[in-house]
Amino acid sequence: MTNTGIDTMEERSIRIELAGRAYPLTIHPDEEENIRTAAQEINESITRLKASYPLTDKQDLLAMAALEVTTRALNVAKPQPSSLEKDALDELERLLNDLDG
Repeated sequence: MTNTGIDTMEERSIRIELAGRAYPLTIHPDEEENIRTAAQEINESITRLKASYPLTDKQDLLAMAALEVTTRALNVAKPQPSSLEKDALDELERLLNDLDG
């Protein structure tokens, strides 16, 4: 029986830097762009936090950056109601308020 090449995903090694420290990772090639973008966002968040707050401990900066980046990602992922849906909800709320008197 020959190998049919079902497992065609090859892994590759990359190195990213977070808060001035290098981290080697083994990833699938299709993940690289997102990983590098995430690392860039974290590093940018750390830079902003350093400029705005008297945080000097790298662990504190990483924790706050993780919170900031994750919150931003969750806010983007949360579905926002369209204006049509919002109008319908507003109308339903108005009708319910009218029923209450």
